[in-house]
Amino acid sequence: MPAIDSQLEARRSLDSLRNLQREGLSWVRDSLKNLWTIWGKWKYLTVQEAYRRDPVLTVSRLLAWRTRCFLRRPAIAFLCRWNVKMFLPAQWRGVAKLIFTFREHYEPELACLETILSPGSIFVDAGANIGIYTVVASRIVGDTGRVIAFEPSAQSFPILQRNIALNGLKNVLAFPFALGQTTGRCRLYRGPNPGLNSLGKDPSWKEEAEEIEMEQLDRVLDRTSTNRVDVIKMDVQGAEELVLRGARRIVTSMHPLIIFEIFPEGTAPIGLSPFGAWDFLRSLGYKFFVVQRGALCNTTSPPLGGNVVAIPGQQI
Repeated sequence: MPAIDSQLEARRSLDSLRNLQREGLSWVRDSLKNLWTIWGKWKYLTVQEAYRRDPVLTVSRLLAWRTRCFLRRPAIAFLCRWNVKMFLPAQWRGVAKLIFTFREHYEPELACLETILSPGSIFVDAGANIGIYTVVASRIVGDTGRVIAFEPSAQSFPILQRNIALNGLKNVLAFPFALGQTTGRCRLYRGPNPGLNSLGKDPSWKEEAEEIEMEQLDRVLDRTSTNRVDVIKMDVQGAEELVLRGARRIVTSMHPLIIFEIFPEGTAPIGLSPFGAWDFLRSLGYKFFVVQRGALCNTTSPPLGGNVVAIPGQQI
């Protein structure tokens, strides 16, 4: 009996040691994963134009935004370059943090609007979110131009409207529906933040969705008596190809310049090709550029992610 008891005790000790080893390995893995995540976010921050220009101001704004989110205090950010104001909801995840922290340097393509738009231009903002491209474009095109914005999410559309009103913009038409290849009702799945809402559901998301309207851009332009478009910006979480197929007539007849996001992770849940929008535009003779340090740089293959500027070959 004593021998059996000793064997049982030894086995328990061995099992306890193995459990401790597993817990230790799990802790190490989690710690390394967290460090890698922090390092990735820090690396992202340090390559931003706003950080390059003034790292102290950029970091202080980021910390201030963290405090505002903790206190649930929204903000109004002023972008003096274009004399526009942005109401920003107190959300740590999403574009509000980036706009508050980076301001005019939120994305390099934002400043690029100054070179591709002019007074009297017509600008389409597909996936307007809370409206930073909408309000900046509105200022640039002026009273003789027009901005047509689309944002289907009930989480973001009221804020888009608020920012349009906050800036007293009279040349903006805002519609609370998505653009796509067809018309009708569909589901918009809610991601971890409103900027990630998508027509396709990521398996890791909660079962939250809203029913929305989808329209073709060609039909909307007909209804609003818009017979030309100069620039289209698309940020629709992988559904860019669908927007283009619903805008085939205006794209093939007017050849607008197009800013669009490449987001392969977003195309898969919708059942689309990772680079479907790129391939569609290339078949129409478009050439592709990325914005680097304020300049358009030619690219012959799609990047892994980020924004691309597509210019009709005949305009180059």
